[in-house]
Parts: sequence; structure tokens; C-alpha cells
Amino acid sequence: MKQYSTVVSLVHKPDSVESLAAHERLVHWVVRRQWLGGLSYAEALHVGRIALWRALQRYDARRGTAFSTYAVPAIARAVWRAVAQAQSREILMPHPPQAPPDLDEEAQRSLVHDALYHIVENLPHPLSYIILAHYGLDGRPAQTFAVIGQFLGVTRQRVQQLEAFALLWLAHPAHSLPLRQLLDGNTVADYCAYLARLRTWLRAKRGAR
Repeated sequence: MKQYSTVVSLVHKPDSVESLAAHERLVHWVVRRQWLGGLSYAEALHVGRIALWRALQRYDARRGTAFSTYAVPAIARAVWRAVAQAQSREILMPHPPQAPPDLDEEAQRSLVHDALYHIVENLPHPLSYIILAHYGLDGRPAQTFAVIGQFLGVTRQRVQQLEAFALLWLAHPAHSLPLRQLLDGNTVADYCAYLARLRTWLRAKRGAR
């Protein structure tokens, strides 16, 4: 405690409001050196001043201890208790969920759209046209299979078959890697799901013959 005695050395018992003001610097000295957590500096000072007042009332100079040596630990303990209580309240207080930033969402959507559009462009015609038209990826309203069939000169059922094949082609890992990486779909489980989907499509195709 000798280090505290160097702050202010008093051997008499302070017993007035003037003494409280005279030892205000002790409170600041403690607060500046203590971690406050969620407690503000002003709140810590308030707690420290109360502890200083109590120390003034209890100090006994006859024990041969400087007032600063007696008061500083009492102030530090009081401030620390207040910090601990503030931390407990913060932990118990429910925090409302924060919405993700809109700018991040918009950027993510833009990246996904660009990656998807680039992959679809690599489809051979008329598969690329069917996907772009049916899902409105070209900026125009989405078209039905019947409307697309009329444009291509084929039946609605044939357009539907071509669309199913095109989706399988797009989902192939060799074609969809950039998009899968953006959507966190580049796992073994995702590839297994694709293979199961491909086997189902092949069985259905063989059964239709």
C-alpha cells in the first residue's frame, strides 16, 4: 500500500465536507486506473465518492496509517463491485436481434444473379433461352412453358423436358462451382444430393421410352 501513500499523505482524521473535496483526487486516481467495463466514468466517480465519504467516517489516525492508504483500497473495492453489477445486468438483459445490413444483402444478391446469369449463358440454345425466359432472368416477365413452346415451335411438354435437363446441367458441379461457393452449397452432401437427383431423372427418362 505504500504506492497509494505517495498520492496524498495525511495522518490526521478528516471530518468535514472540505476534507471530502480535498480528497476528490483519490477517487479520480482510482477510477482512472481501474477497468470500468460497462460502467461510465461519471458513474464510477459517483460510487467512488460514496466510498470516500464512508472512509472519512471510519478512518482512525491513531492506527498510524495514512488516510490515502486506508481510503484507496476501499474506493477500489466499491468501484469494482459496481462494475461487476453492471456486467451482470448487461449479461441478463436480452439483446434484440440485429438485422443484417441491407447493403450486404444487396451486394450478395447482385453477385448471385451475375454468377447465375453467366452460367446460364453457357447453356446451348435453346436451353439458355428456356431458362432465361421461364425464370425472368433476362429482366422480362417470366414466361410459361406454353408461351415458350409457341416461340420455339415445340410443345409445352417438350419445353418442360428441356427445362428439366437444363436445370440438371446447371446444377452439375463442373458448371455451378462459382454459384455454389456464393451460396455455401459446395459440400459433399450437396454433390450427393445432385447425384441422387440425376439418377432420378435418368430413371424417369428410361421409363418414358
